[in-house]
Amino acid sequence: MKRIAIIPARSGSKGLKDKNIIELCGKPLMAYSIEAALGTGLFEHVIVSTDSEHYADISRQYGAETMMRGERLSDDKATTYMVLKDILKNRLTETIDYFVLLQPTSPLRTSAHIEEAIKKFESRYQEFDFLVSMKDSEYARVLVNPIDEDESLKYFDTDFANYRRQNFKDYSPNGAIFIAKPKEYLERKHFFGSRTIAYCMNKIDSIDIDDNIDYQLAKILLENKQVLK
Repeated sequence: MKRIAIIPARSGSKGLKDKNIIELCGKPLMAYSIEAALGTGLFEHVIVSTDSEHYADISRQYGAETMMRGERLSDDKATTYMVLKDILKNRLTETIDYFVLLQPTSPLRTSAHIEEAIKKFESRYQEFDFLVSMKDSEYARVLVNPIDEDESLKYFDTDFANYRRQNFKDYSPNGAIFIAKPKEYLERKHFFGSRTIAYCMNKIDSIDIDDNIDYQLAKILLENKQVLK
């Protein structure tokens, strides 16, 4: 099958400055995703979509192709769908069987994870149009509810005296791997639903860097992995 990898890397993040290229154990954050994609040897193209010439230079240094975004796709209002649509229409959806979206904020997602996800998706290709990587949810659904204006806990109506975590098995997306057939994605505009198969990853490999705490944790985990090699 023919497949491409897409790594979206917009500049100007507000939480961590230049998050996608922040130095992490000796290399820019997004380099981990580029190397993981290239390491599979399974992609026709590994494309970094960015609005920054500096980011593009770094991407090319690590072996990726680059695609520059227009101004409309470079601000906070630009959605993932808008970015992917821009790439897919330029890459002619008829020439690939599917694409793999790899967020640059998942540095512990490896080539092996991508290969396993691809193998699973292709083995169920006729049944499913999408794949999303998942992790065990930190909290069961019964523990996540709104607090109303009166500040009461009226929505928490489970009998917590008899609550046992083992009785509740919930999952959440970890943001590491998304796979989709291009035509179906452009029609649906997202990756979720009954035509989506799950690929589960463990808690450590699911680290998604959003803020400084995530960054420091990823740094500790990567440093320990390097020591153990």
